[in-house]
Amino acid sequence: MNEAELVTAFQGFTELTNTIFFGYVSLLSGFLLMSYLVADKISVFLALISVIMFSIVSALLLLGIYLSRNNAEQVMSYLRSQAKAGNFELAWLGHNPPWAADAMSALYVIATIGGYLASVVYFFYKRNAKGDAR
Repeated sequence: MNEAELVTAFQGFTELTNTIFFGYVSLLSGFLLMSYLVADKISVFLALISVIMFSIVSALLLLGIYLSRNNAEQVMSYLRSQAKAGNFELAWLGHNPPWAADAMSALYVIATIGGYLASVVYFFYKRNAKGDAR
């Protein structure tokens, strides 16, 4: 692959990560809205099904985010190594600190897991709230 193809691959993985993450944000928003509106009104069976389905889809999206970020980091690592070896003319590449990619991946994972845990806690809080003023 040449430089342009690798940069395009990196951009594609980055866009995929953002697409998956904002799909997760949509799922999270829907689950929070459902929790607010009906968590205290649905049967135990429906509550269990809702939480299980939300958990499975959240796990799939988290895995997708992680794998997509991992691919982007691998492409960027290869690009950096080729630029340093003088094989590519990428003078603009490599100005970000090396830890930035890992930090970004960690923040995606923390935001996803944190959102999941907070929303499940909120679901059960709303489910068990008695006389809650709406």
